[in-house]
Amino acid sequence: MIRRISPALAAVYVLAGGALVTCAATAYRDGDTGRAVVLAAVVVVLTAALADHTYLRDEVRDARTALERAARPDPVLEDAVAVALAACCERWWTSAGATHDPDHCTRKDQTL
Repeated sequence: MIRRISPALAAVYVLAGGALVTCAATAYRDGDTGRAVVLAAVVVVLTAALADHTYLRDEVRDARTALERAARPDPVLEDAVAVALAACCERWWTSAGATHDPDHCTRKDQTL
């Protein structure tokens, strides 16, 4: 849901900032300097909110991409596990990826 609201929220920030700039300029033109300064400060706060919103959106996108990559199995690791499990009577650290010949195995009595 947040992905659909995100661009709309950014547009609202921009429109509200533009309206407040117009109000600040009108207040300054009419001689109400205090109100113009307050409105300009609100525009600065909205600009900071828009920048933070954009930063967080990018962070969420990067985190989602990292999670998707982490969820995918590593093909190299899968191959190593398959080779290690294929050796019927050798331990995985002794076979080191070498092919195992069960006909000439010296440890048949120690296997499960």
